[in-house]
Amino acid sequence: MLHKEKYDIQPEARVSLSEKFASYYGNLRGLLLGSNLSGRRATPQENLFPEEAQLTSFKKDKESKEEGQLKPKSVDLNRYLNRLAHRTKEYEIPNLLLRRGQAFDLSIIFDRTFSRQDDTIVLKFVTGSQPRQSKGTVVPVKMDTNLNNSQWGYQLLSAEDRKVNLKVMTAHDAIVGRYHLFVETTHVTEDGTIEKYRYRHNDDVYILFNPWCQEDPVFLEEETQRQEYVLKETGRIWLGTVGKFCVRPWNFGQFDDICLIAALAILEKSELGDQARGNPIYVVRQMSKVINNNERDGGVLLGNWSGKYDDGVAPYAWNGSSAILEEFYKKRKGVKYGQCWTFAAVATTVFRSLGIPTRCVTSFKAAHDSDYSSPMDAYWTLDGKPRKSSDDAIWDFHVWNESWFRRPDLPPGYDGWQAFDVTPQECLEGVFTCGPCSVKGIRQGELYYGFDAKFLFAEVNGDRVHWIVDSDGNMTPVAKETGIMGRCISTKAVSTISREDLTNAYKFSEGSKEENDTIAKAEQFCSRHSLDIEPTKEDITFTFSGDATRVGDFTAILDMENTSDIQRVVNVYMCATSCRYTGIPVNEIKDTSTTSILEPYTKDMVTITAKCADFINSIDAESHVNIYVMATVKETGQRFVKHEALWVEKPHLELKTEGSAHVGKLFDVAIKLVNPLSVPLTGGYINMEGPGMQRVATVKVKKSIAPGEEIRETIQLKPRRLGRKEIIASFQCKQVCDVTGVTEVDVVEDTKG
Repeated sequence: MLHKEKYDIQPEARVSLSEKFASYYGNLRGLLLGSNLSGRRATPQENLFPEEAQLTSFKKDKESKEEGQLKPKSVDLNRYLNRLAHRTKEYEIPNLLLRRGQAFDLSIIFDRTFSRQDDTIVLKFVTGSQPRQSKGTVVPVKMDTNLNNSQWGYQLLSAEDRKVNLKVMTAHDAIVGRYHLFVETTHVTEDGTIEKYRYRHNDDVYILFNPWCQEDPVFLEEETQRQEYVLKETGRIWLGTVGKFCVRPWNFGQFDDICLIAALAILEKSELGDQARGNPIYVVRQMSKVINNNERDGGVLLGNWSGKYDDGVAPYAWNGSSAILEEFYKKRKGVKYGQCWTFAAVATTVFRSLGIPTRCVTSFKAAHDSDYSSPMDAYWTLDGKPRKSSDDAIWDFHVWNESWFRRPDLPPGYDGWQAFDVTPQECLEGVFTCGPCSVKGIRQGELYYGFDAKFLFAEVNGDRVHWIVDSDGNMTPVAKETGIMGRCISTKAVSTISREDLTNAYKFSEGSKEENDTIAKAEQFCSRHSLDIEPTKEDITFTFSGDATRVGDFTAILDMENTSDIQRVVNVYMCATSCRYTGIPVNEIKDTSTTSILEPYTKDMVTITAKCADFINSIDAESHVNIYVMATVKETGQRFVKHEALWVEKPHLELKTEGSAHVGKLFDVAIKLVNPLSVPLTGGYINMEGPGMQRVATVKVKKSIAPGEEIRETIQLKPRRLGRKEIIASFQCKQVCDVTGVTEVDVVEDTKG
């Protein structure tokens, strides 16, 4: 059921579950960082905490009595009840997983009766590659009459002959990761001789962050939020445009066996010091730079926005994080390929698996300005045509993350959601990393709090200035669009599949005094300056509208009305171009140039249209249509400028299951898709997965799908875990992608089996 053997690096005979599991973990520092660390960092030659069951210094004199030592024969970690109490029962890893700052029970059976008067027990939890008590990576746990989660300790609940029952408390700031457990006993004989013994338990223990513990920095007060941002295995990510959202379901699958192991491997690869691995600020920042693959040491996921993915998996073909993390862990190199929402989704999985509340956040119209240093610029020729390749990057949407934790490194009031961006956009402080920044600090324009706050502030604030460029390269600003960045900032709402708008959490209302004050404050900490556009007489009213229909056709209209009593001549240029969601143009589809003579108080319009069949097969599946408009009034110099993205509404897959599913047994998922476009869909593929489900191969659609035609496929899945699970499917072909569907199924025990 746990199918862990597929993660073995060098399988060998092992005794315990934990030792088997350690073989997947491997020598992470050697595999991920390279074995030759000489000259780059200290490489101690001796382990200050030897792991032999009986240390030389602990060995008794040969003539001392055998029955003097107190030797543990076995340790019962009460995995089932402890995992249930610590809300870790869903993890497929069989070991004991604990949330720090919360007590757990264990029992020890000794080789003789325990004496409260003459015997002493010390538990030692050991973590890290070079464990030392001075570094906090060897934690001695002694008996304490009053347990509290400010420090480690245990209470002796009962001693029944040879069995001792203990309640152990971990500290709320304990290092997060994998621990070895040692039991050290001391026996004082009648003549005062001290006899010691050390026992190592075979199964490792994992300690995670604890959002249920008030003293833990990641504590979340609302139980519904803890369920959503820590325990929920699936979610929704918003893509598309301001006017037409596209929702991607995603299988975070943080409880799948590979996810926690990969998370700890990423933590190891980040080279974060052992003591800092209990601090969510540093864990999030250091691990974020490893999730992208732009560093020289490599990372989890390679970014690719080219439209060419033949040597890997297209970003839109992934449905979940588990497959990405498994490939990374097995191959130890960057997985091909990802884009912003895949980076954010993998980060959500990794941090939820460690116990840090995390979610994906989408901003529509996201600017790419590394330090909020200048407005976004767009360039036009003297005859009103766009110079598209020179424009600054304004993404139709961009997805980043937020994690919830306290910020003791900032003044009071900045706890809560912290934004960070794992997509490799800009090299900040020498690495491709960004955040975590307090969302409240971003809203208030406090860019001096570090961790790349300027970049995140720029993504949701800023103007776009349009420039006319003459043949000599001289530029004249002719129009400015304000308030276009950071629109409809979105995340999945708690306990529903609907959208929660976070725009007011990131910025004040457009045009408000608070917004103006915030922008003025932000400008003090960067090189941005205000740019004034020379005013012109404006007596022509321009109104733009555009849309792409469900069948794939599009229409864009510029309405013009002369409000003056004088005739006006208006030159209009409109063009349609296929673009990436990052704003990068690919192919020009169609353009038109017209001159309209508007008599006093009259109206006119300019229209550009295209049929789906005219362009869909000349662009790739993830491109969409951008409309550029420049209108110039000859007599007054008044200009109207517009740059708008049009997205075709996505069809959806219909998924259906019959009844419930049983653990370990195949069940059918029926899929139905109707082609809404006016052209055939060719080269289609279907991918399907779900949390705790055995992954299946991509299903190729064997024939093209005619306009209006319906296809049906049946795919079999095999569940590994109980509970109500969401199943996610996606369809992509040459013409469209991001076609998705979701259904739910109850997974129950196979009582017949």
